[in-house]
Amino acid sequence: MYTILNVIFAFLRLAITQVKTVPNLLQNLGQAGAMVPQGDLVPAIQAMANNAAPAFGNWSGTVVPNASAYTYPANTMVGGIIARFNPGAAFTDCTDTATNIVRAIPGAVVNQTFPLIIANLGSGAETLAAGTGVTLAGSTAIGSCQARLYMGQVTGATTLSLTGMFGWNLGTGGTLPIGL
Repeated sequence: MYTILNVIFAFLRLAITQVKTVPNLLQNLGQAGAMVPQGDLVPAIQAMANNAAPAFGNWSGTVVPNASAYTYPANTMVGGIIARFNPGAAFTDCTDTATNIVRAIPGAVVNQTFPLIIANLGSGAETLAAGTGVTLAGSTAIGSCQARLYMGQVTGATTLSLTGMFGWNLGTGGTLPIGL
C-alpha cells in the first residue's frame, strides 16, 4: 500500500512540476487596460523619481540686498520665500521671465501651481512688476514691513501668471487694507 501511494505521489509530483512550454500570453502586452511590461515601468518610475521633489516642495529663503530695483531670479521665485530690504524710498522689483521660471520647475506642466511669498522688510513701499511672459493679477503692492502671498501658475511653456492672494503685516510697521 505504501509503495502504491509513493507511485501515485511521484506521478502527481511530475504533473505539477512539469516545465510549461505554452508562451506566457501576458508577457510584452502593453495595451490600454492591460499589464505593462516591466521594461516600460522602470523608465516611468525613474522619471517620477526625478520629478518627485519639485523646487516648491523644498522651501528656501532668499535675502535680496539693499538695492533700489531688483529682478528676482527664477530659482528664487520657485523656492518660496523672498525677504527684501530696500533703501527707504518706494521701489519697483521685477519678476524673471516666464520662460526662465517655467524652466526652474522640474517637470513643469500647464496648470501646475506654486506659492511665492515676498516680504518687504524695508521702510519703503514695494511694487512688483511683470517680466516677459508673466501676467500679474491681484495686488502688486507690498507695503513697508508687510508680506504678500502669490500663487504662481504655469499657463504655457513660456507664460505664467502670478496672482496676489493676500498680505499680512510683519510685526509693527505697514498697514493693509481691510480684508486683505
